[in-house]
Amino acid sequence: MYSEVFCKVYNEFGWNYYPEIFGELLLTWLKRNNVTPKTAMDLACGTGILCRILRAAGMEAAGMDLSDGMIAIAWENDPQGQYTVADMTTFRPADAYDLVTCTGDAVNHIPELGDVRRIFENVYSYLAPGGYFVFDLLNEKEVSDSEPFEMDFTETTRVWFQMTRPGQNRVHLTVRVYESGVLALEEVIRETIHDPGEICRMLQQCGFRVIRCADCLLEDSGHGTTWFIVARKEHSNE
Repeated sequence: MYSEVFCKVYNEFGWNYYPEIFGELLLTWLKRNNVTPKTAMDLACGTGILCRILRAAGMEAAGMDLSDGMIAIAWENDPQGQYTVADMTTFRPADAYDLVTCTGDAVNHIPELGDVRRIFENVYSYLAPGGYFVFDLLNEKEVSDSEPFEMDFTETTRVWFQMTRPGQNRVHLTVRVYESGVLALEEVIRETIHDPGEICRMLQQCGFRVIRCADCLLEDSGHGTTWFIVARKEHSNE
């Protein structure tokens, strides 16, 4: 779970660009495929950016996240929103949703495949028949060790980032926050690379039909460091 300081850095440092970009891609994908969800749930919603984008597009959008700090910022930025602190591995809301999303490589934060399967089983239970589950995964071919990257956050705060590969299928993002030259926080975000083929087989075992698994959500949007997976819960007569 992210610390309060990291949540603030995440919110103010510019990392909200990804849900903003993904939101526009998703809305385009929905339009091109004549998919018109009325309700949406964003798993690991962070600060609620994607929820606000989906709501602005006319959906009733709710979000959940394990981090109290992220949800607190989501509420602060969007007092009218619907946000819940919960664990994806056990989260089973009473309502059904036409669309479920999970982005920002949140699934890669789950190291055990058994827990990933539980998430898929949960989603299947509250996804409406005919609904879509759209999420992303880190692409192992595009994730490598990087040099440390530093930026001034405020006049007295400096933030240091570095991505490393400490072992097979492991990725660490180390974040250090310095206040007036003194280390105030060091946080290591640990992620696990999951094989997209194995993930797709698991989805099928849980009852989904996999619609797309590619390194782009739209054919004309360019290829990147992420796998995009689109799965559907079929109607009973399909």
